[in-house]
Amino acid sequence: MEQFSKISNGRALYAEPNRVWIAKGMSFYAIDYSGKRVSRKYTVGSYLERVIGVFRVLRQGLRIGIHHLIPLKNGNLLVVAKGIVYIVDGKDGKVVNTFCDFQGNKPGHQGVCVTPNGTIFFAEYILNTHRDKNVNIYRSVDDGGSFHIVKSFEVGDIRHLHFVKWDQYEECLWLGTGDYGKNNNECRLYKSTDNGETWSLVGYGSQDWRAIGVCFTKDYLLWGTDAGSTPDENHLIRMNRKSCELEVLSILEGPCHGCASYADGRVFISTGVEGGENEKDNYARMKRVGGESLVDVLQLKKDIFPLVLQYGVMRFPLGTENCDRICFTAMGLKGNGEVVLCEKR
Repeated sequence: MEQFSKISNGRALYAEPNRVWIAKGMSFYAIDYSGKRVSRKYTVGSYLERVIGVFRVLRQGLRIGIHHLIPLKNGNLLVVAKGIVYIVDGKDGKVVNTFCDFQGNKPGHQGVCVTPNGTIFFAEYILNTHRDKNVNIYRSVDDGGSFHIVKSFEVGDIRHLHFVKWDQYEECLWLGTGDYGKNNNECRLYKSTDNGETWSLVGYGSQDWRAIGVCFTKDYLLWGTDAGSTPDENHLIRMNRKSCELEVLSILEGPCHGCASYADGRVFISTGVEGGENEKDNYARMKRVGGESLVDVLQLKKDIFPLVLQYGVMRFPLGTENCDRICFTAMGLKGNGEVVLCEKR
């Protein structure tokens, strides 16, 4: 059974085999798996954002801070804060470009990815309650020098985009949308085999297609459903790559807020606490997927702060498919307001 210890305050945003990039407010740097800093410290944002970012409750309530970080192929770093993307020079820490022509505060947790050839994809996440806005996927083929819409969903088609993710097995992209719609037709999974030029619809029409991210194995895609605001049960889903048929492996205690697959073959999901009617209790859980079964790994209770401040979640960093050691961020949980935990070795 995996055991974990705290290695840092902050958010784990991107994992590499020997280090993990973390953010504290508007600053970020890399640490090794013992918690020792192994890179220079970088800072972005305005003076006011930097001040607010020091205080955990303020930054969570105002959504201030760094939400995504991905190393780029040219050595620079893509950093997403509230309403803006920074391209940061990896050597001197200077901001070399910004991008803020997107809707919403930030993408979903798995809403940004970089393909092996260096192409960046950025999926808009907006509330879009009235379905009165186009929703766009942006692409950059010049290391973040410019971003252009590569696909746009028309007004009324979907509510928002949940994730865009590179699949190393099929060498393709997967895109997830949500949330409801007539007959759940906003819950969809798309696939692109041509670097985002075209997207084929793989499946839709039930809450089982509603995912915040996906995990990959040679034969399957795996995800937990995110039916946090509906009476539907949350499920662990396995999709056969060849047939694209879905199989419900298990009922989950709450909506899935995290999932990660690792280089050693392990797959993990995490459920969260957001106050939905289909939640079993007040605990966030981490589970390991073993074949057709789930193994409970960890459970943490929601803290005393209101849900509007922060849901109780465990979030895995991006990049886990290249690593074999688990680390994750516990947020809004008892004793773990915003800390990075790592698997003991």
